[in-house]
Amino acid sequence: MKHFLLAACLIIAATSCTSIKVAMPTQFSEGATQMPVKGLDGWMINQKLTFGNYGTSKVKKGWNVTSTTADKTSSVGTEERLLKVFKINQQNNTVNQRNKYQYSIGDGKLSADIFCMEKMTSEELVVKTNNRILGDFTKLKNSQYSFSAAILPQTLTSDEPWQVVVYSIYDAAKDTARKFFDMPYKEEEGYATNGKETINIRPLRIQNVTAKNGKETVMPFKIPTGFELRMDDGVVAVVDTFGKSVWIYNDLDAQTKLILASVASALMLKKIENNGI
Repeated sequence: MKHFLLAACLIIAATSCTSIKVAMPTQFSEGATQMPVKGLDGWMINQKLTFGNYGTSKVKKGWNVTSTTADKTSSVGTEERLLKVFKINQQNNTVNQRNKYQYSIGDGKLSADIFCMEKMTSEELVVKTNNRILGDFTKLKNSQYSFSAAILPQTLTSDEPWQVVVYSIYDAAKDTARKFFDMPYKEEEGYATNGKETINIRPLRIQNVTAKNGKETVMPFKIPTGFELRMDDGVVAVVDTFGKSVWIYNDLDAQTKLILASVASALMLKKIENNGI
């Protein structure tokens, strides 16, 4: 229930504020180029993305499949018997979701082929109270989300494949969030590597937003807004999934920029919602 309410608050924040800006180092923003991303809204058939000098081919998508199975209960305990007396039923469900897509991206000179897959498995406790006032509710017990991509540069000078991995794990038993508006704790990590170079991928969240009246407001929770890409402990790109734009540092060679654009576009096209956490 808490996760659902937090997700609803994110929607309210998005519709009530006119300016939700990704926080980024001033030194980076002054030396980087912001590129609005087109192709994320509207008709998704034959979808293509464009930002700056980069453009993708039509995104070839697989089926976004979701399946739910009820876990078998090995024995009925005292708690279950007591709940049944009050006609309250609870069921543990496992939800599996898969999605995959592929496309190519280029700047007119350099190009790369990209293959992506994302998976999520969640265990939920579903409680049916059979009461109109109390209603039914679902409690998330744990979830594991993983995103992986293969980037194959089509260049003569640099053709090493890159592997992209982003994952997050939530376990309610380890959750340190105690206050209502505390964001649930989860383990998360992300990187892209070709075996020689590594790009660290870090999630971005902000708490300060600008309301319609121009006044800056501090939200009671942090809003997920995108990803920060780092090389050699310095920011080289920012993926603003909330504002739908990509920032890439100017003082980089064309091949490195192509890899960063590839990672950014792959993250922009993710479809599976990570339970709002």
